[in-house]
Amino acid sequence: MFASARKAAELIFDPAFRRVALKAAGLTLLLFVILLAGAELGVRYPPLPHVAQLENVYSILAGVAVLLAVVFLGGPVAALFASLFLDEIAAAVETRHYPIDPPSRGAPFWPGLFLGVRLFVLLVLAKLLLLPFEFLIPGVGNLISLAVSGWLLGREYFELAALRHLPRKSLDIMRRKHSAAIVGAGTLIALVAAIPIINLFAPLFGVALMVHEFKRYAAEDRIA
Repeated sequence: MFASARKAAELIFDPAFRRVALKAAGLTLLLFVILLAGAELGVRYPPLPHVAQLENVYSILAGVAVLLAVVFLGGPVAALFASLFLDEIAAAVETRHYPIDPPSRGAPFWPGLFLGVRLFVLLVLAKLLLLPFEFLIPGVGNLISLAVSGWLLGREYFELAALRHLPRKSLDIMRRKHSAAIVGAGTLIALVAAIPIINLFAPLFGVALMVHEFKRYAAEDRIA
């Protein structure tokens, strides 16, 4: 897994990765700029009767709300937008590291988009459900959150990588066979995704990591 992570991190020097990373991060930042603009409009034209003395309060609350949205939704939103470009990243990884392997059929657009939307929804729901534990049981709650995120990210990014090569039935068989390793790789992705700013690029790192892991599992299964 760590060898795969090192190879995935090396992709940062690949021009294809930089192009996709900038597009995905740009869309994520654009969304939050729109939210900030909406919050500013809300301050200027509040839904409640305007009270001059409360203008500063409105402004502070709007800023806090946007900041919380960035912290809380930054990772899931980045994962959602990155799902539009993950096939490009997977193709770049395979071209660079596995040039003699048979070419993949590529990930179908709609199933890939569905996986991205599903991951976004599941991550947000998990964050909402586990938030009380993180506040009430510091440390333990964070570990639980990390474990759940690792399971989700490992499963989803493995499927995105494997979908380029395998039909659904074969994909499920491989995922069950290597479930422990997939969760371990997902936990590593979750650790990267927990770092502010870096989490904007975590989905791209995650799919690159899972492409390497998929190739490793495929080689092991052929040997077996």
